[in-house]
Amino acid sequence: MSGEDPVFRLRMLPAGDGDCLVLSWGDGGLLHHMVIDGGRRGAYARLSDELRCIADAGEELVLYVLTHVDADHIEGSLAYLDDVNRPLLPKDVWFNGYAQMVEAGVRSTRQGDEWSKAVARLQLPLNRHFGNGVASIDHAPAEIDIAGLKVTMLSPDVAHLARMGDLWRREREPKRPSVEGMRGSRDDRPPPKQPIIVEDLVADGPIDPEKPNGSSIAFLAEWQGRRVLLGGDAHPDVLAASVARLAAEDGGRPTVHVYKASHHGSRKNTTKELIELLECCQLAVSTNGTHHGHPDPESIARFLHFGPDGPKTLHFNYATDYTIPWADPALGKAHGFIARMPEDEPGALEIDLMSDPSAP
Repeated sequence: MSGEDPVFRLRMLPAGDGDCLVLSWGDGGLLHHMVIDGGRRGAYARLSDELRCIADAGEELVLYVLTHVDADHIEGSLAYLDDVNRPLLPKDVWFNGYAQMVEAGVRSTRQGDEWSKAVARLQLPLNRHFGNGVASIDHAPAEIDIAGLKVTMLSPDVAHLARMGDLWRREREPKRPSVEGMRGSRDDRPPPKQPIIVEDLVADGPIDPEKPNGSSIAFLAEWQGRRVLLGGDAHPDVLAASVARLAAEDGGRPTVHVYKASHHGSRKNTTKELIELLECCQLAVSTNGTHHGHPDPESIARFLHFGPDGPKTLHFNYATDYTIPWADPALGKAHGFIARMPEDEPGALEIDLMSDPSAP
């Protein structure tokens, strides 16, 4: 798992409709690794294999980020800490539980409480990179160094943590049923109509109002001048405000080599404003489309239409009725993009962040 050339890669693991990501980086020696979320409970077996490879190579898991408490992110994370035979533990954990939200100024929220207890039981360092132990843009330094990786926090802010804290407090009230990590009802949408007309899909609509998503951790990670934006399920207005600050510092659109779409490519989390702020030609989407029919075609269309000029690449870790239509060669040629999907293991896709794929 090491080599002569610099390594910076993102692996999307089979996580059902959720996220389970492994970010790895290094320069001519042992690699460093970060896990972001654990997907559904069934995703842990695959993550365990990945962690076993890391441990066998004598490498470290330097950080585990649990972005927020939704079941499609936390179930596999709980399975990981509950596994007494886990291959290794992280050196640090980032997560905002109820205590952090109260400190900030203020589902399964029950599972969020279980995760906080597991982190405490295993004596894992929690949010030690942040003021007051709260993982937010308001408590973060301008840059966080994680084994040479430069990390810039983009979400959440304390206002959104406070709103989630209020919800969490209400769900802790006696006799109130737990939401078990699933907010609202299923919102299945039909696959995109064919032929896809990109220009008909780009108009903005309502943005994500969900409080758990508003509490999601999202950040920019940079290694040797290459950047990946890991959006969690963050609200697009919070991301846009953070990216706008980076744009002011950079004197224009900040270059991001890959954007891992927020909320699995939901149309409520990818806006014209956000895409126009980014100099980014690669979009990654992690989901098998169950429960909500993600990715929404509006999100993909906005990325293609409002993104910078030049060839673009779409990375999908599942081939589904919602992603396969984007692999149409004629559509790709008309809009200058290619679509990548797994060739072998469904749900598993690796992105080399040190290189730029070419489009037709």
